[in-house]
Amino acid sequence: MEGWKLIGQSRTGIDLEMQKALLWERAEIRAVVMNKKLSAYDLGNWELYVHQDDETEALNILKG
Repeated sequence: MEGWKLIGQSRTGIDLEMQKALLWERAEIRAVVMNKKLSAYDLGNWELYVHQDDETEALNILKG
């Protein structure tokens, strides 16, 4: 995903969906949650991405 930065990882993804909603509500920052798990083995993580132009603002909001 060129131009997108990984800003968070999780085992379940539920918390990332909440962070995604928070970013949109506070600053209309578009975020993408991707499932990078191998379901057969329950390995890997869910990942939260934002565009590189929004990375600093998004991180500041999530630290909040």
